Amino acid sequence: MRRIAHRLSSPLSLIAFAVAAVCLSAAAPEAQAQAGAAAKTIITRAEQLPRRSYELPRLPSELLEAPLAQLLPLANAIERDIAADLAAFEIQDQATLRGLQAARMSIAMLRGDNAAVLRLAAGLREMQDKPGPRLTSGVLLELLLQARAAGADTAAQSTRLQTLVAERYGAMPWADVQDTLKGLKAQMETASRELVIGSFRSQLDTVARNAEMKVPAGVVLGVLGARMQLDQVFPLRAAVVAGLSGVIDRNVAAAPVRADIWSERLVNLPANSKATPVAVAVWDSGVDLNLFKTAPGRGLAFGDDGRPSADLLRPLGAAQSRWPQLRGLTKGALDLRAALDTDDARRLKQTIAGLKADDVKAFQEDLGLASLYTHGTHVAGIAVEGNPFASVYAVTMLWSHQSEPARPSEERSRRAAANYTTIAAGLKAAGVRVVNMSWRYGPSFYEAALTYHGMGRDAEERKRTAQSLFAIERDALKAAITSVPEILFVAGSGNEDNSADFVEYIPAGFELPNLITVGAVDKSGDETNFSTFGKTVVVHANGYEVDSLIPGGDRMKFSGTSMAAPQVSNLAAKLIALDPALTPVQVKAMILAHAEKRGRVNLINPKATIAALGVKVAQRP
Repeated sequence: MRRIAHRLSSPLSLIAFAVAAVCLSAAAPEAQAQAGAAAKTIITRAEQLPRRSYELPRLPSELLEAPLAQLLPLANAIERDIAADLAAFEIQDQATLRGLQAARMSIAMLRGDNAAVLRLAAGLREMQDKPGPRLTSGVLLELLLQARAAGADTAAQSTRLQTLVAERYGAMPWADVQDTLKGLKAQMETASRELVIGSFRSQLDTVARNAEMKVPAGVVLGVLGARMQLDQVFPLRAAVVAGLSGVIDRNVAAAPVRADIWSERLVNLPANSKATPVAVAVWDSGVDLNLFKTAPGRGLAFGDDGRPSADLLRPLGAAQSRWPQLRGLTKGALDLRAALDTDDARRLKQTIAGLKADDVKAFQEDLGLASLYTHGTHVAGIAVEGNPFASVYAVTMLWSHQSEPARPSEERSRRAAANYTTIAAGLKAAGVRVVNMSWRYGPSFYEAALTYHGMGRDAEERKRTAQSLFAIERDALKAAITSVPEILFVAGSGNEDNSADFVEYIPAGFELPNLITVGAVDKSGDETNFSTFGKTVVVHANGYEVDSLIPGGDRMKFSGTSMAAPQVSNLAAKLIALDPALTPVQVKAMILAHAEKRGRVNLINPKATIAALGVKVAQRP
């Protein structure tokens, strides 16, 4: 149920991202006009929004291939409710507004309302606050509509679309759009009808059956978005890939234009520094402690059910013999996102091309297992890099990689709450000074699990139950962190390009003296397209293609706020090693004082911060 803040780009997540990224749009002016002079209810948190349910005529996977006429009544109902909400509420969250208009854009595309698609696409770009999305949002659908003007012949449309993609994206500043274009190319390369249908069968069909076909709006929006992709985008995706390949190859060959201002800020503490040992806890999915100097007690571990475990590194179990294959798939997904034509990337594409719908669930769970297995070790490697005085203490949460979430219950939530108290005591006993928490969750995760299992009378009751269960854990985690004021906690904000406080993420949404929440930038210091923001996100660090260890000692490059947070933990641990008298409040103040404000970004500067202690350090090679 918890999410690690790591962007392992599995093909399934790529398709979900593609549906959202292509469709997002700004609020339609006519919806605002409908409100008239009536006062609107101000919405500052996601839980304040109403929940609605819709009755499906068929299973979600069947609707992906059913006559379009069967979807249009659902589309009409969703559109009416969105218009009503925009008229009644002043939603103070741009990500939510973009999501609402994403639905409108999908509906307009399905209906063939080209004028509405173009209007919404233009509005989307005006609404964005990050450079890449401000240039690229909605563009692909615009180009698809232009390509159709070439006539009904698919070959003619493909030729025209490839040219349009090369021209439109090729004219954009590469430094601003390269990550977006590489990601879009990977999405198109790994897209397949079998993959989408298989994902729906293993997940949303179960939701629909358990809910007796009366599903929440999110399921309907997923069906509409995926159907639009299957009907409108998939038939021409080869042309999109070909056009993007030319743009990417040309710019990569021309020489990198993105400045690297991050690497010059990184420093190593010499082994002969006047420093003391410092214990850094990695509260995560498991750490291969054989790769690190370990702190007293080594760590604590809990199973997905909240019961104590002896496994500080997640066992692969039956998948152990398949680890070389899973490792290759993981690396292939990462290489695809970086637009690298490697053996692993090619094998991944071949694997996906051969998948049948019934194979998708197992494939998805394999990639989920690989992500959980590697994540904590990768984070730990970043947290202690260049610090010979650091030791690692593992707080391992053996979260499940299965598609089916556990059934929420008060018993499970109270067990989790008790574990937070136990963990705080363990951290204190081990003398830990810094804790990295590259994970987050909110009430929406409980709401989704309740929905999956068909629990509760209706969507509103599920919302209330989710809030109640979440509050048990939220309050316990907050109390646990507060109970050890001598320890600094560092949280990754998340990778959903949303507001951590609006969706009530924990720990990222906490405002506490001994906690600091971190967003992700790339090496040039620009906020990544995926990084979650909000008032609690007070500093940023590099979280794009960060090289670090995975179990066994190999290295990979991962992206996410999971990789940004341990950069801050790394700096905090070095400061404390050099001056153990520093308190978490003082360390946090030092990091903030030497950070560089760049719009919404507040980029840390390890070199300058450590120099403030009067210590000579070595430039990181």
